[in-house]
Amino acid sequence: MLGALVMVMGLAGAASADPALLPDAAALAAEATGWLLEGEALPPDYRARLMRMPPEARLQALVFLRRAGLLTADAWALSDVLEPTTTPAPAGGE
Repeated sequence: MLGALVMVMGLAGAASADPALLPDAAALAAEATGWLLEGEALPPDYRARLMRMPPEARLQALVFLRRAGLLTADAWALSDVLEPTTTPAPAGGE
């Protein structure tokens, strides 16, 4: 747990040199920091969440997750990273 806290502090310090995250990526980064501090893995729907973001925010979120150590196994094809935003199906199956 202490190691995770040190890692987050290091990421926060390094983030000041990086450009600001877009709002979608920043929201996911804040949530992912909580997962990291609680020792949790990425949720099963993380890929669908990322695909609902614009490509530029998706790329920032992927970089954050990789740097934080949460994204270690799944490879993302460039076509997936750059794919336009997907919208969820409307409620009621219409």
